[in-house]
Amino acid sequence: MASSTVQPGNRVSGGGNHATNNTYSTLLQAGRDINLHEQEPLPTAPVPSSEIRAVRQAWVAEDSEGKEISTAPTVLAMLSQDERVVVIAGPPGTGKTAAGLRALSELRPALPGAVGSKLLLRLEHMLPDWESVEKDKFLLPAGHGRGYLLDVSGESSHWAKPDVTARKFLGHAETLRRKGSYLVVISGERGWPENDPVLGRNVVRAVSAPPGDRIARRHIERLYPQVARRGWLREGIREAGERDAGESGNGQDGREALADLLRADMQPGDAATLALELSRISDSGGTVKDARDLVLRWRERVSTVFRETQESADDRALLLAAIMLEGLSPAEVLKGARLLLKDQQTRGIRDILTGRDLVTRLEAVQAKSEGQRVTFSHLPGYPAAVLRHFWRQLSDVQPDLILWVKHLTASKGLGAARVPEIADLLAQLAVEESDLRPLDVAQSWATAGGSGQDGASRLLARVARDPALGQEARSRLRYWAGHDSLANATVAAVVCQGPFSKEYPRQTLTCLRWVLGRAEHDTAVSRAEEALRAMGADTQLLPRVWDTVTGWLTEYVQPDDRNHLAARRAFLALLHPCADHPVATLLLANAREHADTADELVRGWSAALSVPGLEVQCEKVLAAWANAVADGALDADAVSRCSTRSSVNTG
Repeated sequence: MASSTVQPGNRVSGGGNHATNNTYSTLLQAGRDINLHEQEPLPTAPVPSSEIRAVRQAWVAEDSEGKEISTAPTVLAMLSQDERVVVIAGPPGTGKTAAGLRALSELRPALPGAVGSKLLLRLEHMLPDWESVEKDKFLLPAGHGRGYLLDVSGESSHWAKPDVTARKFLGHAETLRRKGSYLVVISGERGWPENDPVLGRNVVRAVSAPPGDRIARRHIERLYPQVARRGWLREGIREAGERDAGESGNGQDGREALADLLRADMQPGDAATLALELSRISDSGGTVKDARDLVLRWRERVSTVFRETQESADDRALLLAAIMLEGLSPAEVLKGARLLLKDQQTRGIRDILTGRDLVTRLEAVQAKSEGQRVTFSHLPGYPAAVLRHFWRQLSDVQPDLILWVKHLTASKGLGAARVPEIADLLAQLAVEESDLRPLDVAQSWATAGGSGQDGASRLLARVARDPALGQEARSRLRYWAGHDSLANATVAAVVCQGPFSKEYPRQTLTCLRWVLGRAEHDTAVSRAEEALRAMGADTQLLPRVWDTVTGWLTEYVQPDDRNHLAARRAFLALLHPCADHPVATLLLANAREHADTADELVRGWSAALSVPGLEVQCEKVLAAWANAVADGALDADAVSRCSTRSSVNTG
């Protein structure tokens, strides 16, 4: 895409009467620089600086026996020898992603034509935006000076044709070489054809990882020194003056407070996350007991609470309500608990006066009441641990729990304002339990509108990004998109309006096509049209969107195929003028400069006008075009030429 200097508010020339200083002018000029006919590669996301800092500053290179772990050095050596694609294969928990990132961050290739100059690679995660890695045609990214990391460990064992897939990735090497870039593919224990003399040549097998306790210690020492200063991990005997009231009586005789809990068998990712969570406790002034609880993932504290509330459904319901309604008042939390128990009975005054007060009950389940707000801020991670315990140990409660969450988060429910936080809790539960059932609340959220739609999008998008569960979540989303159920189709369309569309645009467009092919123009179709316009308004996504939609018009020519209707609805959705999503403005501006875009617009109009069931929709879009011309939002000449040619083509 070429760059240009855009003058906001300038009138765009081209004949006819145009309003000056309109909000479309900047977008109109910018639209001329969009190359609508260049195939877009798979999306990427920058590797967060925190990840790079961790592998650079807190790296542990030895296993539990003190032997060097060769994964990262071997990958680095292969990359340094001009291997542009290297595969790291192995079971979970062997630090494959960290090793790949470490190697790419250490690599310093020479700048072409510059003697002695070294290049610092820009590191990016490549996102697997495909439905079938073997069948789909997609372009692998190859920016200049990039270090790409592609994690397919969650799906490699399910590849039907691993040799075909391997050739796709390895065949990208020459393109990367021309751009001075590299790719590290993270594979599962099985899937990559390692035994093939050609396809297995670039494979590095990860066998072991550093001990989890050493990873946690190193992260704390190098990245979170404030934790080390609290003395939680200090070796030897503490001086008497160091022991404060919060850290006494831990039964350790003054020795390392967490030494018996930091386990070597912790997976690398879990150890790094634990160090981060410990830093948050340290910042909030937590005690050794809090730190020990966190290392144990709150198992002991949760077990104690469940043991003490074994005979009290009221207290357990109060705990669940406090988790879901954190930040609300104790009275509102109590109301939420009664909703879970379906307890509509009015208590007698005698029971009220002789019962435990509400704050005491909340404290018994580890919640705090601060200024009429119930909170667990003093126990980071505790709510997720409790929810996980309910889900795993009391599995019969799952259907009722999901139904209750739907009621809580209805448009006028107690938890309506808590939808984003509840979505995060459910996403974490789904990932940690490898269970997609928590996603069922997304259907009611999507149909409710407002914050519910944002919650549905947030929930599905977060789970879809998970390396292990993401493929299954994305498959379910595509299934929902093509389902007859209005709720299922709506949730798919709503998710496509959120961050999912930027991270997985190819799969987003597939979902939208399925929804747009529904027989009736219902709310799911309307949501899909909105999502498509929003994607098109993003100038980074517009080339992919336009190429895909015009491809549908030529690919699906049988009127009885639902994709035939979907393609023509998609065209009309993009061409409907909208101030928030001015795709029509961008496309018409591009058509003035590029004849092929103009031809595609004409073909699209001809295709849409030929469908009897779309007559009303075509009339609405044409009327909107006329109004947009009158307002100066669309170029009159471009609209006139396009409309005339379309009318001629359709007779």
